[in-house]
Amino acid sequence: MRTSRVIHLLVVSWLLFWQNSSAQPSTGTYPARQMLLRDEGLSKLNYVDLAHPERNYYVSVPAGRDLQLIGQGRVMLGTGKGYEERDIKTGNKVAELTTYDGTIAARRLRNGHVMLVGLNWQNKKGIVLVELDQHQAVQRTINYPDFTYVRLIRETVDGNFLLTSNDRVFEGKSDGSIVWQAQLTKQDKAQHAWQAQRLGNGQTLVSGGYSANFQRFDRKGAFADSVSGPPVVNPHFFAGFQILKNGNWVVANWQGHGADHGASGTQILEYTPAGKLVWSWKQDPKQQSSIQGVLVLDGLDLNRPHVEDAKGRLVPN
Repeated sequence: MRTSRVIHLLVVSWLLFWQNSSAQPSTGTYPARQMLLRDEGLSKLNYVDLAHPERNYYVSVPAGRDLQLIGQGRVMLGTGKGYEERDIKTGNKVAELTTYDGTIAARRLRNGHVMLVGLNWQNKKGIVLVELDQHQAVQRTINYPDFTYVRLIRETVDGNFLLTSNDRVFEGKSDGSIVWQAQLTKQDKAQHAWQAQRLGNGQTLVSGGYSANFQRFDRKGAFADSVSGPPVVNPHFFAGFQILKNGNWVVANWQGHGADHGASGTQILEYTPAGKLVWSWKQDPKQQSSIQGVLVLDGLDLNRPHVEDAKGRLVPN
């Protein structure tokens, strides 16, 4: 009887430990991780080096969406008038485009051109894409007139475009036709779906905005599953994300507009594709408010531009 009771107590203790540990975000996996963060609440670009915090910076940038490694040690930020290019080491501005008022997002394509995204823009209804070459000359304009909202754009390996439009995600061609689309699962709030990325198995991964989760859709646009939580991280709005070399997903868990959200939630989360939270980073409430975008720099060659490969991972172009 005594032996049985000891075994029972050990099993109960192990179960309690497993439940508690699995409910808490892990913070010790990557002590040397380096990140670029776009803090929408304070409208700042942050460089965060966990091993060398003396290298960190927090510089003011215009309001806008998205951030991308474009080579030569630079990051590109979409702004309301086009884009800015910033030196990653210092945060200093080294180039900008300010003549496209109404820009919602900007993205460097595989051909080196920049695609600007707008809505009811350039004398057209719906979502409008404007492609600019290295001399900022317009190469093409693409229009998807049947959509009333837009966030980010991602180029597929086939040269099509994945766009998020509130509770929709769709794949469009350069002639304005739609070849694939899906509807996010219903939520109490308008989703404001943020970013979409095609995966190696043909599924599409979407950060669902106010749905506060990732949602996956199959090749036919049917909902497959979702990933979120645990409650201790306060899932609020899943925004920009990156698929790492190991296949994990790192996402910004945005907490709200304005300057007073630094103590709210855990704002950088890393999940496995199976949905397990394996790492997280708690922002400094004295430095950050509400993080909208994240780029993990570990193992990346900052002198080369980066795009997503057929598995959705960030790779040199």
